[in-house]
Order: sequence, then C-alpha cells, then structure tokens
Amino acid sequence: MPNLMPDPSRKAPVLTADEAAALTTLMPALTRLARILSTSPEQAEDMAQEALLQVWSRLKRGGTIDDLRPYLMTTLRNASTRAHTPHHARTVALTDQNTPSENSAIWDRLAMMDVTIAISRLPDDQAALLRPYALHGASYADLALTFDLPIGTVMSRIARARAQLRADLDLPKSRAVDALLDKTGC
Repeated sequence: MPNLMPDPSRKAPVLTADEAAALTTLMPALTRLARILSTSPEQAEDMAQEALLQVWSRLKRGGTIDDLRPYLMTTLRNASTRAHTPHHARTVALTDQNTPSENSAIWDRLAMMDVTIAISRLPDDQAALLRPYALHGASYADLALTFDLPIGTVMSRIARARAQLRADLDLPKSRAVDALLDKTGC
C-alpha cells in the first residue's frame, strides 16, 4: 500500500525533476490504459489528464508515493469508474422538499462562499485593494495613500481583480461585481 503521508524532509511543495520525469515516462502507458477503459478518445484524454493531475497535485503537496506506476494506473481506473457512473446516480433531482425556498438565506450564503473563495484565489496585491474598495467604499486616492502606490496602479489592480472575479464567478460583463460583494458582505 502506498505511503500517502507528506514527507517532512521536503522543504517546498515543488515536484522534483525525478518525479516529473517519472510522470512523463508513464504518460504513454496511462494513455493506452485510458483508451481501453473509455468509450471515446475525448473521454480517454479527459480521464488520463484527471488521473495525472490528481497524482501531480498529491506529489506537489508533498505526499510520497512508493510505487508511482500502480498508483497512477489505479487513479486512472477510479477516474474511469466515475466517468462510467450514470449521471443520474451522481445527482439528485431537485424537488420542493430538497430545494431551499426563494426567500431562504441559503442563496446569499452560497453566493458569499463563492465570492470568498474567488477572492482568496486572487493575487494578494489585488485582494488587499479590492476588499476596502468594495466593502468600505474606499476611494482610489485613499487606497493609493494607504498602500503607498500610484493611483494608476490601484485602479489597474482593482480592475484586474474585478475582471478575474467576474470570470471566476461566471458573471456577464454587465453584472457589477461590487453589487455581489455588497450583498454578501465579503
């Protein structure tokens, strides 16, 4: 059984050259197995990428895998099982009994969670400027003074943060990100 505990001797969550080379070497075998397990070439590619990404991310987080080949192939088989599970078995039909009512605060809480997650993905310099701008109504000039930045830099970073939030939250360009932030209180 593979040892999946993080290796304390690792200093930074970076893949070693040997790990990257081992994954690269196993890609043709992984692709062959994916083609056998899938019903289409597109599905095979998706499953292989998903398996590779899961293993890559485990290694990058510092986890150790004693024998990479069987672990990678098992990860692919698990992805295949998920891909072949009927869609109705993975989802539950929405009914009046299991769906919150329209006036429920759950929708606001879910939106707040989505916005909070999206903000946490922003670069620190953008998030630090976006929060006081959107939540407290700080002006560009106030932020420029507070953060000791040129006003153009402040405007640019806030614009990029808003564009990234709009993309992450799948909002149309006509929808103001600030309105969503005001509603959720992030």
